Amino acid sequence: MKGSSNAEFENRFYELYIDFFNRAEAERRWNVQKDIPWDQCNPQVSDAIALIVESFCAVELFLPDYTSKILHLIRKSRGRAWFQANWGYEESKHSLVLEEWLVRSGKRSTKEIRDFAGAVLEREWELPFSTPRQMMIYTTFQELSTGLNYKNLRRKVIEQGDKALATALSFVARDESAHYQFFQDGVKLYLQEDRDGTLEDIKKVLEGFRMPAQDLIPNWEVRGQTIIGEKVFSDRIFYKDIMRPILAILGTSRDELQALGKTTPGLATPPSVAR
Repeated sequence: MKGSSNAEFENRFYELYIDFFNRAEAERRWNVQKDIPWDQCNPQVSDAIALIVESFCAVELFLPDYTSKILHLIRKSRGRAWFQANWGYEESKHSLVLEEWLVRSGKRSTKEIRDFAGAVLEREWELPFSTPRQMMIYTTFQELSTGLNYKNLRRKVIEQGDKALATALSFVARDESAHYQFFQDGVKLYLQEDRDGTLEDIKKVLEGFRMPAQDLIPNWEVRGQTIIGEKVFSDRIFYKDIMRPILAILGTSRDELQALGKTTPGLATPPSVAR
């Protein structure tokens, strides 16, 4: 760390966590059973929407891997580790509420959900990057992408008249936005301490960026194409609404990153959701 002492740096992360936690307690906590108008599920919602919801559930199923492996990487950082534990709690609610909708809407049976979860969890997610800084950069791009996925899906759901799912997605997207803000602020701390090294890591992350667990989920090619077809997420959306805005907020640009070394396909072409 080139700037402040390690203790000072970690204190800043802890302050970020305390602010995140206090805001969550005051403004964002919601209840899966009490706060969703489950009587307003629409069984006529399209099968494409149900498939996307199931696909997002599948991504969430790797929560044990996400939490345990990232926690092991950052366990000495109280602010980051406590945030990760809180993140895991909130993400578990996202999985529960999406599964609840699939069953209450009649799109999937409880047995189908359980069998699907069992099949998904036969595989194990591994960290895509090896350092705490690289993982914080990765999760910054991933969390904003996830939040946008839910917002775009919610627009489709509103068109199809399902107030229960629309309400659930609103809560979930709000959580994801709060997660993204924490990670973004964390990357800013890294930039203040070591701009050159952090920019190198941003470049590395973008060169190898993929949304989590896609290669582990059954029939992802069809699922990914459905997500693209419904205009929930795509390469163009990633580049325009995720990559460029984040780089601007962090005070850098694609051109600056490319100038750090040889241009690579990862920066020239954003990652495909359907890979």
